[in-house]
Amino acid sequence: MLNALDLVYSVKEALKMTTEEFGECAELFSNSYGRYSQQSPIRPGENVKMGLTFFERRFKKENIYIAMVRYNERLIGQAAYIRKKYEDVGTMTWVMQLVVDERYRKHGIGSTLLRSIWGFSDDFAWGLATANPCTVKALESATFRQCCPCEIKKNLEYIRRLSDEIAFVKEDGFFVDEKSSIANTNFYIDNSEFMDIENDEEWKLGELQPGCEWLAFTFRSQQINTSKYQRHFDEMVRFSERKLQDAYGRMKMKEHPWAKGHSNELDAIFEKVPDKNISTVLDLGCGIGRHSIELSKRGYCVTGVDFSHKNILTARRSKRKNEVRFIEDDARYFQDDGLYDFVLCLYDVVGSFPEVEDNRNILYTIYKNLKPGGYCAISVMNMELTRSIVDKNQVGNVLEQPELLYSLKPSETMQSSGNIFNPEYIVIDEKENLVYRKEQFVDDEELPAEYIIRDKRYTATEFVELVRSVGLEVCEYQYVQAGHFDKALDACDKKAKEILVIAKRVD
Repeated sequence: MLNALDLVYSVKEALKMTTEEFGECAELFSNSYGRYSQQSPIRPGENVKMGLTFFERRFKKENIYIAMVRYNERLIGQAAYIRKKYEDVGTMTWVMQLVVDERYRKHGIGSTLLRSIWGFSDDFAWGLATANPCTVKALESATFRQCCPCEIKKNLEYIRRLSDEIAFVKEDGFFVDEKSSIANTNFYIDNSEFMDIENDEEWKLGELQPGCEWLAFTFRSQQINTSKYQRHFDEMVRFSERKLQDAYGRMKMKEHPWAKGHSNELDAIFEKVPDKNISTVLDLGCGIGRHSIELSKRGYCVTGVDFSHKNILTARRSKRKNEVRFIEDDARYFQDDGLYDFVLCLYDVVGSFPEVEDNRNILYTIYKNLKPGGYCAISVMNMELTRSIVDKNQVGNVLEQPELLYSLKPSETMQSSGNIFNPEYIVIDEKENLVYRKEQFVDDEELPAEYIIRDKRYTATEFVELVRSVGLEVCEYQYVQAGHFDKALDACDKKAKEILVIAKRVD
């Protein structure tokens, strides 16, 4: 049984691909892409094949990328695409090829690759040419827009520009009118195994003739299909939340200004804790281990826990890796063999999950790993400040008002700076009391991604009540700035991004 956690996704610029990597791609294509149709003038009914030389010649060009997925180090999926930014319209993305090893289909591999490529909401256009109606549906689901010939015709000059980059089809090979959108690619692929679209009332691209493919594009200028958006909304946010570990692992934490004050933060916290008889500390949601390592330097016996594999690897490679026990685990369910004198849970571990029960479970993890009489320090993001900095047009019902989310600008904040209180990149869902952001990750060799991030921020009253609900006694709380936990701030002070709570297990 294929375990999704064993799949390793990556992306490389085609110009940086090695001959060996191109060879793997060519072999996968030849074994798993599909068969020529019976109408094909060459090798009817046989596998479509592509040799190394042809594959390399076709794709080793500027602006072309190869997204790949490996299982046990073996290439089992790939997508080649061109992504180019034009000064007058913006970025356009064309998927030129998608293939998944036939033994590993129906595991969401192809949809993950496609979503990573088409998932950037600030692009001008997304598309491909294909004889597979399922891939067209994947495009429409990823962009929440319908492939409509009239829109494609209106933007055909821009599609031609991108097509010229890859010599995909001759200038006179596009046939687009009000009822169809076809590209004559002279590619006779057998698509008989694909879904029957004859009775699909939404299908607008027309019927294919042998040797042709559908020219399928959607555009940012198109209105979002509200019913499609609402139908796939849960799928969209769940996809992002399944990738939450990936998102946290891709944060360049060492470069974030807010993440440099851990020594001062610990000084302030231990000033507030009346019991100084502390030797064992659990750092729950330790990230790359900055607080854990500092605690170890001060002589404490420390265990750091984080659910991001990447963060734990970084922490273990630190200078004091042998003096801190780092564990990859989920803060909602972690249970150690012994109990701790003190538990630290800082910077939005509580609140990273949108569901109240998940956040309550994290607090209960603190409770059950803490000795009776032991203390804990917990911080969460300040909802009072968040509400005070956003305009009223950034507040509403995200499910019922698609434009609220889709007009929101995406950012690279989470990866580059961590300043997730910039009102330009925030909307508040009033019904669910959640904060939404769109975060892009683009500058490493992992899959490019735009994730919908939902987080739960709290007022002080709400959070104190939640802490008490798991059996912890709240000793004090205050609004604080990162790196300066010694100074209490007003709730709506622009520096007061965190609420710090000191609590005690009394039973």
